Amino acid sequence: MPAVDRIAALPLDFLVIGGGIGGLAVAYVLSKSGHRVRVLEKRDLNVPGGGHRVPPNLSKILRHWVGEEELRKVSTRCVGTPFHHLRTGNLVGYLHWKPAVMAETGGEFLMMHHDDIVRMLYRLATEAGAQIDFHTEVTSIQQGTDRFPNPSVTLANGDVLTADMIIGADGYRSKVREVVLEEEDVAKPGGMTLYTGVVKAEDMLKDPELRPYALSDEWPIWMGPHRSVCGHPVRAKKEFFFHVYSWNGLDGQEQAGEESWEELFPTEKLNLDGHGPKVQRLIKMTPHLIRTRFMTRPGGIDDWVDSTGRIVLLGDAAHPSFPGGSHPAAMAVEDAVVLGSLFSHLRTLDQIPSFTSAYQELRERRCELVKLADIANAQMVAMPDGPHAQARDEDMRRRKDEWDEGTLKAQFEEIAEIFLYDAGDAAEEWWVNWGRFSEIAREQPHVVDFSNFTTVTVSEE
Repeated sequence: MPAVDRIAALPLDFLVIGGGIGGLAVAYVLSKSGHRVRVLEKRDLNVPGGGHRVPPNLSKILRHWVGEEELRKVSTRCVGTPFHHLRTGNLVGYLHWKPAVMAETGGEFLMMHHDDIVRMLYRLATEAGAQIDFHTEVTSIQQGTDRFPNPSVTLANGDVLTADMIIGADGYRSKVREVVLEEEDVAKPGGMTLYTGVVKAEDMLKDPELRPYALSDEWPIWMGPHRSVCGHPVRAKKEFFFHVYSWNGLDGQEQAGEESWEELFPTEKLNLDGHGPKVQRLIKMTPHLIRTRFMTRPGGIDDWVDSTGRIVLLGDAAHPSFPGGSHPAAMAVEDAVVLGSLFSHLRTLDQIPSFTSAYQELRERRCELVKLADIANAQMVAMPDGPHAQARDEDMRRRKDEWDEGTLKAQFEEIAEIFLYDAGDAAEEWWVNWGRFSEIAREQPHVVDFSNFTTVTVSEE
């Protein structure tokens, strides 16, 4: 159940800081359940972006929200992933995204452009009643007090906005997170820098060796020592996007850049030593790349909710994703669905602490496990030359040559925990098992039942 069709008995005023995928998704879900939502975004819809793998746990949400036909207009169904050597281009293995496996998940593995997802969510949110303010920068966030519990934000123009709740969906370098944690963000380099590019399919069609990639339904990956490249069609094959993963400065490329999606990097400055000629030509088709540095937070982000219970983190603000992973967009939208589903049950302000606590409880471990899977997969295709890389290649060749029902079953079991997840069902299960009982307890009068007490007679002597 990706979204709820339930109007909250007590509608609230929400301010959402950040109008990316997570911010727009939560604006839509909350607006659908009757809450009043205003999104504050410092930029607009016209920002640089790349591609997203849209796994079944996300595609079934989007399909429920916009319908199969609309989703098909801007996506391509992924049928498989060929693994190549980066230097030679030789095929090493192939992972089939079998229809039988995908059917069990209730969704499909799609490939989409970031811009198409954002515009889709923007349309949904505004049609549901959310107000989206572009070019609106938040400079500070103020917590509520015992006397005035509602939090507020100050904008760059000096305006102060107040709401019942604030949702921080403001990305990796979240201002809201610092208020929630009551300390400055401390991030350290994680050893990987990502370079993202998008090229026109018509340019690739002119190159006989690149033409098949522009026309394919695949997500190819090129594996090299401390460096890998992946890409796939976007915008229903009108464009082709790619990621270049550079690890630990050991591939001849300096580890640098910011933890953001806003820095443009000249393609000519990217070291392409060790890349096959096809991949080099592909990368050089765009003059600029988006450079994003992977950062870690050794102390973690233990709290997604501030001490007042009225400010909540979502998406990369709550659990910074691995840049270039397959699941960042999915995790942000799942966050939105869970939070929105919980607040569709709101009847009294007393429920807010239990809802925000449940939200973090339901989401935190899953987001961490999925992020670790993304990191492990990225490291696996960027192994240094040696016995481990040779063993990986041999395993991939064996899977390619010996695909059978047993392999199909093993693949499904491996991905089931991630792909089968239904965010709406997770929230509703919590409500059925826990949330509604706390509501009943609040509504019941406190009556002492004396029926089981024994009467004791004390005789006077």
